[in-house]
Amino acid sequence: MIRRAAMPAFLAAVALTLTAGCSGGGTAAKPGEPVPVDDRQSPAAVKGETLEGEQLDLASYDGKVVVVNFWASWCGPCRAEAPALEATYQENKDEVAFLGVDIKDTRDGAKAFVRKYGNSYPSLFDPEGKITQSFSSVNPGALPTTLILDREGRVAVQFPGMVSKARLDPALAKIVAER
Repeated sequence: MIRRAAMPAFLAAVALTLTAGCSGGGTAAKPGEPVPVDDRQSPAAVKGETLEGEQLDLASYDGKVVVVNFWASWCGPCRAEAPALEATYQENKDEVAFLGVDIKDTRDGAKAFVRKYGNSYPSLFDPEGKITQSFSSVNPGALPTTLILDREGRVAVQFPGMVSKARLDPALAKIVAER
């Protein structure tokens, strides 16, 4: 009897914990909406090895708007959004940089994902989630998550969950238009 009576409270506590863990993080704006400039935060130093084994430093994109997508080959929504991300990259690559961060994955799985979905922008390989921790102020640990960084490298927009081209394109245009 006591166990049965405690079950609703236990389930409520679990639901609250899961909701907090999957929230959009610490941005001061609704998902997909620009964060007010004064509230934007820069991630810690972000650098690592790409899927191809080359070193890449986010600082090399200084002065450019950057779309950062956190993904994994085993993530269904990541697979679903991959074509939209590639299409947006192809349309904007002269003005906007794209960077994937493959987390908690195998290199072989990640490379197969890139081949299958044709992603032509680089992805950092982050099997232990260390690079992801550099963005802890916005909690991109839930997959997928897509961020738009402004020209100063600050998180300007966050999309927790799967992003569509219809949502990404206008948000990206707003940040590109900032000077």
